[in-house]
Amino acid sequence: MHVMIELTIALLFLGIFAGLLSGFFGIGSGIILVPAYIFLFEFLNFPKEIIPFLATGTSMTTMALVIPNAARTHYKNGNVDTDVLRIVFLVGLLFAFLGRYISFFFESTTLQIIIAVSLTLAALQLIFDISPKQDSKQINKVELILVIAAIASLTSIVGIGGGILMIPYFKFRGLSMHKAIGTSSVMGFSFALSSSIAVFLFVPEAAKELDYLIGAAFYPAILIVGLSSIYFARVGANLSSNTQGDILKKAFAILVILAAFRVFYSTFL
Repeated sequence: MHVMIELTIALLFLGIFAGLLSGFFGIGSGIILVPAYIFLFEFLNFPKEIIPFLATGTSMTTMALVIPNAARTHYKNGNVDTDVLRIVFLVGLLFAFLGRYISFFFESTTLQIIIAVSLTLAALQLIFDISPKQDSKQINKVELILVIAAIASLTSIVGIGGGILMIPYFKFRGLSMHKAIGTSSVMGFSFALSSSIAVFLFVPEAAKELDYLIGAAFYPAILIVGLSSIYFARVGANLSSNTQGDILKKAFAILVILAAFRVFYSTFL
């Protein structure tokens, strides 16, 4: 009983933290959730060989609850490029599902290394805001499909969301910052939704013997973290409009890098 109470409190605070930071910085909460879930499942003594797969699955399913609220707000505010969505929304659904299927066959060590490297690169993107010089030419459909297919697949494999890649790309192709974020948010929902479906279809044998799992996702985390993140993402978004965020962004990125090194460390224990 005490363990469940402590776990509930920890997940509640994780949801608040993830919601605040994702709302403040305008990125998906997966960059926070995946390493946190890895550490949580290690604490719960889940089989080591399935921990990274469960962490990414739980992260994507959590984001499937959180993202729609933000995506709907962006759409209502006119900050979604519907022309882009008409071309690649279904592409995102398909390749996110495919990415999740591919990750099902990865060795645990391989997947955990990919996650750690992705976290590190995402943190560096936050620190240096690496973006190519804006090109206002009309987006080429073939290029757009290929880019979104690649991002959707990678997003589903590592579970950290695609906004950190999509926003710079959409800005490069001439979208305003607001539309880049809004369009990325809706596309992120397509990734999370499709990955969540795959989470229930591709389940390791070892996961079928564990309590509190639905498919390859830990449902207490989905409910507690997801519901608390929804509210606090709004709070974070409101704070961001009144706060100088550069120092906080760099501090957060350093935290993510430390988490990535911790994932590396646990991989080779």
